[in-house]
Amino acid sequence: MATIASQRLHSSVATVTAEQLLRLGEVSENRATAMIENDFDGPAVAGTRQTEPASRVIEVVYLDADATAREEIHEVMADQSADISVTSVATTDAALEAAASTAVSCLVLDPAGLGEIPDALVSNDRYPVVLHTDVAQDSADGLFDCAETVVRKHDGAIRWAFLAEKIVSVVSTAGDRTESALQESLSDIESRADADEIAVLLTDDGVIRWSSESVTAFVSGTDTEECQHDTFYDCMAAVLPDTASGQRQLRRLRNSPTDPVTVRVTGGERDRYLLRRGYRLPEAAGGFTLVLLEDVTETARRDARTALLEPLVEQAQDGLYTLDERGVIDFCNASFATNLGYEPAELQGEHVATILAPGELSKGQETIEQLLETPDENSTTADLVFRRKDGTERDVSINYTLVHDDGGTYRGLIGVARDITERREREREYQQMTERLNFAIEGAELGVWDWNPKTNNVTFDERWTGMLGYTTDELEPNYQTWADLVHPDDIDQAEQALGELKSGETDMYQHEFRMRTKDGEWKWIRDIGKVFEWNDDGEAIRAVGIHQDITEERKRQEAVERQRDELVTLNGVNMLIQDLIHALGGAATRDEIEAIVCDRIVESDLCEVAWIGERAGASDRLVPTTMAGDDDGALDDITLADDAGRGPCETALVTGTVQTIQDCGDEAEFERWGTAARARGFESVAAIPLVQGDIVHGVLCVCADQPGAFSPRIVESFAVLGEMVGYAFTAVQNRRLLSHDTVLELTFESQSPDTPLIAVANAHGCRLEATGSVDIGTAHLQYLSVSGASAETVSDSLRSHSEILDTRVVRTDDDGGVVELRVAETIQSLLLDVGARRRAMTVDGGTLSITVEAPPDADSRAIREALATCASDFTLTAKQECEREYAPANTETDPRENLTDRQQEVLRTAFLTGYYAWPRDTNAEQLAETLGIASPTLHQHLRRAERNLIDAVFDVN
Repeated sequence: MATIASQRLHSSVATVTAEQLLRLGEVSENRATAMIENDFDGPAVAGTRQTEPASRVIEVVYLDADATAREEIHEVMADQSADISVTSVATTDAALEAAASTAVSCLVLDPAGLGEIPDALVSNDRYPVVLHTDVAQDSADGLFDCAETVVRKHDGAIRWAFLAEKIVSVVSTAGDRTESALQESLSDIESRADADEIAVLLTDDGVIRWSSESVTAFVSGTDTEECQHDTFYDCMAAVLPDTASGQRQLRRLRNSPTDPVTVRVTGGERDRYLLRRGYRLPEAAGGFTLVLLEDVTETARRDARTALLEPLVEQAQDGLYTLDERGVIDFCNASFATNLGYEPAELQGEHVATILAPGELSKGQETIEQLLETPDENSTTADLVFRRKDGTERDVSINYTLVHDDGGTYRGLIGVARDITERREREREYQQMTERLNFAIEGAELGVWDWNPKTNNVTFDERWTGMLGYTTDELEPNYQTWADLVHPDDIDQAEQALGELKSGETDMYQHEFRMRTKDGEWKWIRDIGKVFEWNDDGEAIRAVGIHQDITEERKRQEAVERQRDELVTLNGVNMLIQDLIHALGGAATRDEIEAIVCDRIVESDLCEVAWIGERAGASDRLVPTTMAGDDDGALDDITLADDAGRGPCETALVTGTVQTIQDCGDEAEFERWGTAARARGFESVAAIPLVQGDIVHGVLCVCADQPGAFSPRIVESFAVLGEMVGYAFTAVQNRRLLSHDTVLELTFESQSPDTPLIAVANAHGCRLEATGSVDIGTAHLQYLSVSGASAETVSDSLRSHSEILDTRVVRTDDDGGVVELRVAETIQSLLLDVGARRRAMTVDGGTLSITVEAPPDADSRAIREALATCASDFTLTAKQECEREYAPANTETDPRENLTDRQQEVLRTAFLTGYYAWPRDTNAEQLAETLGIASPTLHQHLRRAERNLIDAVFDVN
């Protein structure tokens, strides 16, 4: 505030004070004091305080090199006038010192013998100069010009009396001039003083000697003219706040009378601010202090507001700057400069083109010209590109406000700059994102909805309605339209999710449900939405979202889930098979095998119920023999054949292939079975034939509580399981055949002329008898003894039948010989599959007779079916139990246990082909060819097999 007030020293009052009163103060102290006192003795000015007149003494400094003259003047002047006091000095330096320390009224000097007289001694306005000398004027022209008068030295008292009169006269004349100038100056002060300021003359202790108007009235803001206080400081104390701050202000007024001080005074309608400026007058002028007291309330408040604005301007995040009419920057705040990489001082005085990118100056000028052409508009906003100090560019939004002078002439502008680079970047990114989103929506065929949850009005776009086969005109734009199209099983959860979005419980809504299309189909829809607008009550009033057709995705997902479930089930089946392989190895009976299989299947959680059934007599009906799981009486219904045909288990028994019901609710597939199974909580059924080769030993039936539980791969695994169980059944039967002392001997005969053996025997009138067979892997070797016909002829005839792969004559004799047949299956291998073995086989007189050895409880039907592969009309002609002709071999002592399967195959083939006969019926090359190996390999197998047999017989090891 003091700074602002001090700037007003150029006012008229301050000018008068500085230039006139200070100069007038250089008059003689006594005379000036007298003049001021005489001028203000009366009560002409309200608020002034008068003092008694002081004595008037004329102080004279007498400078003379003549000591006698100096002594005389003291004596004579004392006699001439009591009001004259004389100080005598001999040198100019002493005179200067006396003039500086004394309120000199007049200087009297004789330049003779003094040398050069200093200008500072004689050329000033403080006192008049009187020359008391006899020197000629031409010898001291400059000194004579400075003197008021010249008094020549004379002898006697007359000259001293004349000198005294001249001194009084000169001093009086100077005083009159000073008094006139003083009164003129004070009058000038009063006339020039503003209405909001007064001038006051104070003594050192604050007594008011003069004021241009009442100090009391001015400081209190009242109309009183009466002086109510003894001093100026008392007047101020009366209006200053009675606080510590007010006391500090009063002390500063007293202690620093010439410092500019602004104080806050109370009283009136509002507080006011007064500026005190003081000017110390010289002691020669009485030592007064001229005080100018100004009411700066409005200025102080304006400056206070400015002071508040200054930090706001400097600390504002927005850049602020001003341009003059030429476009030169005359102000900018730190934010504006820093954003462009400058210091404010670097930009002030620079043209705005310095910080604008190329081409931007013309855009800014066009904006200003548009404003100038529209007087009603004084501001506008424009976006420009600014160039930083480092050369980079920034996008800036500028708010222009034009500045005009009082005459309406454009003088520049005020700019508020905001860096929008990041916003522009976000806008560009948003634009790109929007474009990509639009492309994505179009490419992904996403439908868009816009819903007002308050009114339930909904806008559906064309893709939304088209997704369901409708046009926008065919669907009412409301919430109920959507709700009516959602699947009844899905609507509750969908509306619950929308309710959470509407209430603000969740920021994002996402749900999947089915919707009915125009043609009545159901499509899976993914619905995603978000609330974008709320009203003042916190209610959602706008939500926007998309619909995406995910029907194909759902199908793929369901397929993946099915595959996953299938893999889990398939893995379970494989693990079950591995488990059963280990478990069945120790099973001794068929019943034990069936129990293990059913129990392990149910324990694996693959199925709810598992049971095994066998053929009921000669029919195709099944009789359950073993069951695991809780069937709840279902077996009574589902084992019965359907009225319209076989059920899945009977079908599996007849066809030898796995049968399934994937959905028991599908009435078109095994209707009675499916209905009965579903009534017991079963959704899927699988019937697995238990087979060994072409022989079906029974059917394993499993039931699951899930539809579609048996995929093709699982069916394949179940088929493997059926073969494994069928093989286990056969192995058990074979072990029982070998372990029983009593066997069942069965004879089957066939007279079918289409059978190759019967046809050849009839054609050549010979008898054929099986002498042995060997399984050599992919094929079987059957050896026949021929009687009554050439072996060569019989061999050629048998080779002509497609069922026989190849033939070879092993040995010939006069009556026939031995023939080797290569076939896919032999009678022996077929019988082994059903737990029986061939004892004899002959063809004679058009009849094929096969004698079979089987366990006592063997199923003759199964054996006949096995033989039906060779001839369909086999009939059982004899059946009897008999003792086994030879004891079964002891596995611990049987030398064959020391042979590998391959060694047994080679030795048996060599024996049956007559390799060991003498002479040999078959040589090594022929034997190797029969076995499909090289001769060295044959000899290697034979030597190793023979060595192992010799070791076993003689117990070498």
